[in-house]
Amino acid sequence: MTVTRRHARAGIAATFVVLIIVSSAFMARQTFFAPSTIYAYFSSTTAIYPGDQVRVLGVEVGTIASIESTGTQSKVTMHIDREVPIPADVQAIIVAPNLVAARYVQLAPAYDAEGPTMPDGGAIPQDRTAVPVEWDEVKKQLARIAEDLGPASPGQQTSVARFIDSAANAMDGNGAKLRETLAQLSAAGRIFAEGSGDLVDIVTNLQRFVSALRDSNIQIVQFQDRFAALTTVVNDSRSDLDSALTTLSGAIDDARRFIAGSRAQTTEQVERLADLTQVLVEQRTSVENILHAAPTSLANTYNMYNPDTGTFVGSFVFQNFSNPVQFLCSGIGAVENATAPETARLCAEYLGPALRLLNFNYLPFPLNPLLSAAAQPQNLVYSDPRLAPGAAGTPPGPPDIPPAVSAYTGSNGDVPPPPGYSPPPVAPATVDNLILPAPPQQSPTSSGVPHP
Repeated sequence: MTVTRRHARAGIAATFVVLIIVSSAFMARQTFFAPSTIYAYFSSTTAIYPGDQVRVLGVEVGTIASIESTGTQSKVTMHIDREVPIPADVQAIIVAPNLVAARYVQLAPAYDAEGPTMPDGGAIPQDRTAVPVEWDEVKKQLARIAEDLGPASPGQQTSVARFIDSAANAMDGNGAKLRETLAQLSAAGRIFAEGSGDLVDIVTNLQRFVSALRDSNIQIVQFQDRFAALTTVVNDSRSDLDSALTTLSGAIDDARRFIAGSRAQTTEQVERLADLTQVLVEQRTSVENILHAAPTSLANTYNMYNPDTGTFVGSFVFQNFSNPVQFLCSGIGAVENATAPETARLCAEYLGPALRLLNFNYLPFPLNPLLSAAAQPQNLVYSDPRLAPGAAGTPPGPPDIPPAVSAYTGSNGDVPPPPGYSPPPVAPATVDNLILPAPPQQSPTSSGVPHP
């Protein structure tokens, strides 16, 4: 008896353990692996039933669990695979591939790994759902169109028939012209299509131009007024303009006669000038050397003049004997023959030590026939008499710095003007007057504005 109870208790305990394991597995599946539920509200659910597919991008991701009617709309319960994310703003559409194939619910757009997702138990409202047009509705609309286009009474011609007859009469014999017109329209459309970018740029720039004109309305009105004033002045001065144009016409005739009479001489002078410029171009290096050395030579010539004696002072310089080796050996090497380089090398090698002893710039004895006394102090003329030794007076100080005067000196808020300043006759220009000339204005003094 005791053994039987013990076995019964063990069986009951094992049964409870199995039930607990099964319940835990079921709860884990429902929590982590069961499909998520989404509700969608449609205006109608014709020809769609529980068990039909739910797709994303044409791939099945779930099924329809149930369909319930809730007044003016239908509630569709869908089970979606939990590993498939659905965006929070998803839309649901009932798709009918054809008249006889089974329909399915398409969820769009697909989730792109960004943004919130639809939670389990989320709902899609009716404004984000759509249903296909039913064949009965299509037949009803076709029948309505046929009735509207048909005759009101038997034997009466309809408006469509009259339009077809009129079009046939108008196009009778004009097929070639119609074909040419369509070809030209096609070519024009192709040109517009190829230049669509340019057309957009043209329209954009035109819009900017119109905006600039609108923003410059005041300046345009001022320009028109001033142009009208200019034309009035020109009209009032018509006689003076006629006289000036007549005089100018006579001057042009005189210039034409002068040019016609001196054409040969002008041509000759131009040809000679061309020859002269060609010579200068050919002697460009020489001209450059002259321009480089002439200022120094002229300055040296002026500095060697002695005003006391009226003569030039200086000393003899033997430039070539400052380096006899280079002078003699380079002269030998400059001879154009086959042995010149070797002869120059032998000259530098054998005669170089002796020629280096003859290096001198001046004569080796103290003789200089051009050397004379310097100018006497009484013969010197100073640019400023006060620079002479013993002259009276103090040296002048630095010049005074001129006062800073700008176009805005004297305006309100500017620094005080220097003593003796008088304002300009016209006020400074403003930003608006930089585009168009400003009209004459009175000076601040005449307008009664006090000077700072």
